Amino acid sequence: MTVDTKNIVIVGAGVFGVSVANHLYRELGGTYAIKLVTVSDYVYFLPSAVRLTVSKDYTKSISPLKSVLDDGVEVIKDTAVSFDVKRVVLGSGRTIEFDILILATGSKWSDPIGSTYTFGDNYEEYFEREASRISDANHILFLGGGFVNCELAGELLFKYSDEIRSGKKHISIIHNSDKLLPDSGLYNDTLRKNVTGHLSNNGITLHLNTVGAPSDTLPKRIFLGEGSSKYIDADLIYRGVGISPNVPANGILNLCDKKGFIQVEKNFKVKAVEAENVFAIGDVTNFRYHGLVKRDNWVDVLTRNVISYTQEGTDATLVDADCLESGHAPTGVSLGPNAGFGQFPLPLLGTINIPSFLISRVKSKNLFSNEMESMYKK
Repeated sequence: MTVDTKNIVIVGAGVFGVSVANHLYRELGGTYAIKLVTVSDYVYFLPSAVRLTVSKDYTKSISPLKSVLDDGVEVIKDTAVSFDVKRVVLGSGRTIEFDILILATGSKWSDPIGSTYTFGDNYEEYFEREASRISDANHILFLGGGFVNCELAGELLFKYSDEIRSGKKHISIIHNSDKLLPDSGLYNDTLRKNVTGHLSNNGITLHLNTVGAPSDTLPKRIFLGEGSSKYIDADLIYRGVGISPNVPANGILNLCDKKGFIQVEKNFKVKAVEAENVFAIGDVTNFRYHGLVKRDNWVDVLTRNVISYTQEGTDATLVDADCLESGHAPTGVSLGPNAGFGQFPLPLLGTINIPSFLISRVKSKNLFSNEMESMYKK
């Protein structure tokens, strides 16, 4: 007698996608086929990606997928172009039926960070190009002073400190608030002031409380506000005004919020799917916080909830994750290998500020690259 194999399909091979695939295979591999859809033979570790703009040490950010994925997980190298509550349609035209779907598609990051959706397997070509563009540029302008752009500016400040001091190279940031980092409630004022002060005091030109407005006729000109006569002409402009969730096409009503993020419960169940067999995790969700601080909790909770669903279906009691619904987030902002600032919220005591020397030692030196493999495998 032939028994039909049940499928759990995971779309996206970032930290969350690979980790969940590994955990589910270890728990359900004898009962369910665990299938991972990805566009690349490699995994791309975003926490250390900012250093690839000034370094060619790819081993600290790029690793073969097979080195971090359990052998029993089936890899489908393709693009998920659309999905519904029963199947995923791939770029090759192939359709995969599923019993459970987990969307871990992450976000599309702008240059010079990119993603495997940007460069596929050709990461060396991509980062060589971006490094050359940065090296050749006399004036680099960042639109948006968010977390990633601040870390990028810190890397460039370290790499090109002599050129910046001499005036041969200029780096500017346009930001819509009076201090760098988003005014979202995740970061306290002291952290934002420290990051702003460090970059400003070391030669980065900041245009705060300003929104950059592109010229209609000159692609390298940005006006300092709508209707302003003041402008910046830059050789290289990087637009980083927040993450852009990567959600495949679908016909599911009210799947995403107004910003395009998939609306999920705190247990990772997608709100818009009545069958309750679709989950989402990571940057693609509408969680207030996106990052890896809660990686262990999120992976464990999602694994547990998927197992519960396989056993009890819609009657399953699902547990909630710690999704940082309010307050400050544990944060370290790296500003090059030898600088950075951080914060850590403590119950009752409030948020304490972490000194630069400690952030430099814990994060900035290696950008957690020494933990890259375990982030995917454990």
